[in-house]
Amino acid sequence: MFGLWEYPCPMCLLQRMFFLLSAVGPAWIVARSRKGGVTTREWASGWGWAVLAALIGSVVSATQVLMHIVPPDPGYAGALFGLHLYTWALIAFLGAAMAAAAALFLTPRAEPLNATAASPLLRKAATVTLAVITVFAASNLVACFLLEGINWQLSGDPTSYRFFTDLGL
Repeated sequence: MFGLWEYPCPMCLLQRMFFLLSAVGPAWIVARSRKGGVTTREWASGWGWAVLAALIGSVVSATQVLMHIVPPDPGYAGALFGLHLYTWALIAFLGAAMAAAAALFLTPRAEPLNATAASPLLRKAATVTLAVITVFAASNLVACFLLEGINWQLSGDPTSYRFFTDLGL
């Protein structure tokens, strides 16, 4: 948790990357729909990508949950509403996989897949959605660089932003 000066471990960063990867497919669908019709193949590929990334991310999250499940292990970092962030990540990954799978099942109801005829408000929402995903990706890239610095390997239990430590700040 950023405000509490708790630094993400390598598995937390890996989960962030899989969250980003699970958003790539739907983002592709949104971006493609702004330029014209989305084919059924593009629709299925986008949601299939989301399912695959979310399931792999859930394996990473479940692994971290299992690493800290045995008492008296207090878990890594703080908890939010009684659950650690990697537990919330597992719940979110499984929810994302189910939502993407539902979108695949509902493909016939989504046709024709053309957002160009949609309202201007929907087009603005698509633009904002793509911007949020881009900002999330960029901010995670910067945070990861600051956490790791110019080192090849990230500490298993980071205690500072190594970039600043390496500079002597």
